[in-house]
Amino acid sequence: MAVAQGRRGSKGAGTAPSPLFAAVVEQITAALPELGCAQAEEIVSAMSGRTCRGIHDHLGEYRDALVSGSSLAPPPVQRLIHTLAAAGFDRVRVPACHRCGRIRALVKVVEGGRVCGGCAGALAYAAAVGVCRECSRTKALPAQGLCSACYARGRNQTKTKTACASCGQFRLCRESRADGRSLCDTCRPRPTATCALCGTSSKIQARWPVGPVCANCYMQVRINPAPCSVCDRPRALIGRVDGEPACGPCCGVETDYACSRCANPADSVVGGLCEQCAFDDQATDYFDALPATPQAQLSLLRDRLQSGEQPRAARSWLKHSASARLLSELVAGGQRITHEALDVACREPGRGYAAGYLRDVLVDAGVLPPRDEHTASVERRFAQIIGAHPRLAVLLHAYGYGSVLPRLRSRERPSTEYVADWATARMISAVDLLTWAGGRSLTLSRLSQDDVDQWLAEGASTRHNVRDFLVWAAEDGRAQPLLVPHRDKPDPVGMAARSHWEMLQQCLRDEALALETRVAGALVLLYGQQATRIVALHRDCLQHREGGSYLVLGETPVMLPPALARLIAELAAAENKDPVTGERVTSRWLFPNARNRMRHQSAASVTALLNAYGITIKPARASALMNAAMDLPPAELSAKLGMHLITAEQWRRLAARTWTAYLRTPATERE
Repeated sequence: MAVAQGRRGSKGAGTAPSPLFAAVVEQITAALPELGCAQAEEIVSAMSGRTCRGIHDHLGEYRDALVSGSSLAPPPVQRLIHTLAAAGFDRVRVPACHRCGRIRALVKVVEGGRVCGGCAGALAYAAAVGVCRECSRTKALPAQGLCSACYARGRNQTKTKTACASCGQFRLCRESRADGRSLCDTCRPRPTATCALCGTSSKIQARWPVGPVCANCYMQVRINPAPCSVCDRPRALIGRVDGEPACGPCCGVETDYACSRCANPADSVVGGLCEQCAFDDQATDYFDALPATPQAQLSLLRDRLQSGEQPRAARSWLKHSASARLLSELVAGGQRITHEALDVACREPGRGYAAGYLRDVLVDAGVLPPRDEHTASVERRFAQIIGAHPRLAVLLHAYGYGSVLPRLRSRERPSTEYVADWATARMISAVDLLTWAGGRSLTLSRLSQDDVDQWLAEGASTRHNVRDFLVWAAEDGRAQPLLVPHRDKPDPVGMAARSHWEMLQQCLRDEALALETRVAGALVLLYGQQATRIVALHRDCLQHREGGSYLVLGETPVMLPPALARLIAELAAAENKDPVTGERVTSRWLFPNARNRMRHQSAASVTALLNAYGITIKPARASALMNAAMDLPPAELSAKLGMHLITAEQWRRLAARTWTAYLRTPATERE
């Protein structure tokens, strides 16, 4: 049987074997009788004298070392065992690592046996653990009694920050070898090499024990920790031991990408801490610095942030957002945060969006009670309009707060963007009329019908909105009865029946269309809903009962076709990312805002979305409502589709006229 040769060549023919040579051959054949002397001599002849001495000494102490599998075997004996095992001797047992039990090269002697290189690195890392003299935390101490984070921080403090030649930020910079410019680590050009994980040639993000890695692989390994093949702890696997993925300490390097406080793997390390621990410290600094009264009020917000699944998003919100800075400023005096305080902040230049977003966050966390924001926005607009016209303040305040707002608050249905715009348009028309009259030295009580007619004729048709103000003024005794005719509106023109049907089928069947487009388009084409009402639909408007699914549009839920019910259910189950906590959560709105899940989309965005796919809302609504008005009586139409009874009666009359005109059309001209 042929046996593999060792590293050294065979001794020349005719050379007499030394006593050590003969003794080793005798020891091997004694342990393995099936191995003949000739084969044993062939194996030993390829060894150096030092190797033979090591084997002789170990087999002299442990005669069964070749068949016992003991991890005490030194490297020469390990090589001999591997040679014999490769030659097919089944009784030979390859020694395993004393710590992890894996078959691999044993390089370090420990108590009880020998361990592999990975376990040797892990034991060395564990042996270097102690109390850092800077942060007083129990961590690995690589140098001078300091942990790696404190050691690096101390080195950085001795360096001077300079302006980066690329981004302009004051950071620790180094000269670029390419052009000599002083660049920070972010802007510094990275060398190109073949990634050890994906095999692509790209810029190198880091050099790990496994080799250079690109930015994509670096991030994937960091955010997807897995059990190490050596220590079985969940870690970023940045190396390999005997071909298996392993963490840094098991590969003999200190880098483990673990939090120094909780020891959990971290996809990002902030001062030696994982994102969760870093956020806990930041939340403590932020909220504990607040006065006692608002600190207790904001406890719900603090709990909500700390319980989130994405502490990085919450930490970024506390550190960088304008709304978090506004919150700390509003409660700096010790007062409780209220809707009124946020209303004042909304009127300050440049703070409107931050105040509105902060309000949504506090309402969502339960710190502030919910309120009708459309009505509140009308109040803010009225305050701005009245403040801009102090001479008309008494009259405008009486009209706005005594007539318009009470009617808004008494509405049975939730207000929408359209309602808020309607109220604002009435107030603006009143201001325009009074300003025009004041320029002619006329008071409201002295306005005549000729004056009103002249003012209406000189401007756009939107001036007819002043009718509501003049009716109120006459009823309140502030003006004589004045007539403002209703604006003539052309009858709505619907779509061609075939086009209407084809578009509806496309919304229900075409998987290529976006889900939001399909649902919004179907609600317009089938039920004639306005965009302002579509975006204000809640997820709980969809109800499942025995016999089918229903959508609440008015007082009486309307039964949905199965295809549309499936689309709405899919849209209601969609999750959105919370920009504060980073969690994937479901919004209470059926059409949530992409930037702020606590608010719904604007009617303008949905209208633009439908227009982009050829669905024009006005003719689509007209066709849907005329079809519904021909099948349902006005009372039922009003209850199911959520419209006023008078409006339902108007659609009924319009549908009747359209049907009569259709019957009078010759059959050859009908579509």
